[in-house]
Amino acid sequence: MASSCRPSRAAGVVAAIAFVVSGCGGGSHSAPSVPSAPTTTQATWSVAQRGDIVEIAYGRGSDYPQYAALHTDSGYLRLNYGPTSGWGTSLILPPSFWSGGTYYQGAPLAASWTVDGTNLVVSFTGSISGLQFTGQIRLSPPTSSSISGVVTVEVSGSVALDSRPGEAFKPVMLSSMRVSADQWDAQSASVESQLVPIPTAGWILQPPVRGQRFALTGGTSAWKANAPTIEIALDESRDVTGWVTASANPNADNVGFWAATDVLVRSWHYDVTARP
Repeated sequence: MASSCRPSRAAGVVAAIAFVVSGCGGGSHSAPSVPSAPTTTQATWSVAQRGDIVEIAYGRGSDYPQYAALHTDSGYLRLNYGPTSGWGTSLILPPSFWSGGTYYQGAPLAASWTVDGTNLVVSFTGSISGLQFTGQIRLSPPTSSSISGVVTVEVSGSVALDSRPGEAFKPVMLSSMRVSADQWDAQSASVESQLVPIPTAGWILQPPVRGQRFALTGGTSAWKANAPTIEIALDESRDVTGWVTASANPNADNVGFWAATDVLVRSWHYDVTARP
């Protein structure tokens, strides 16, 4: 997905656990844009905020390919694994949850950044319903075919969670698109070493599977070339499952895959990696 695509916030969804991110699912076929960068012979980070998007690049000289796009209007983070990668699955930084029969997913946030040694540290803060959240993304310099980071999040405030096993509170959630066998950003899901097919609609896993590592697998479809695989390594085992909203629109995210708890969690951290 091109970095100019801005995922919109899905809040107040009343149907089961359906969600749609308008106009951003598969995105365009264009390559990642390149933010303006300093001229240097040593590899460095280059960060620029253009409207609601924080564009993150890494390189040297006049070669600064973009590796990440943080959408401050929604809290969605997109990563790709390098110049040959397309855009695809998003990581939702704020927690998602059900409260009072309403589903809350995505929220605006404010972001700032600094370079710490060789790492880029992006700090963010925002609120969603009755919760305030603060967090940090620490990105390591990319390798030839991947980029990884550590995400930490803390929340304050309170909300009364609904009784919805496997989806009441989602500290970590991936959002993607699969509308047919040849139009997708994610071709399959996985938990630990278990490969899981993505259905046309409904639950991806029911009941949820307990695990610390889960991913949405990318690849090349008729819609998207070289969509990245986005993998999450949690700080502890949690219930992992997901939902697909039936759709024929490749420009809208219709796949959610997440780790969930039945209670409000105050802090968590996890590793995220984008790779082929």
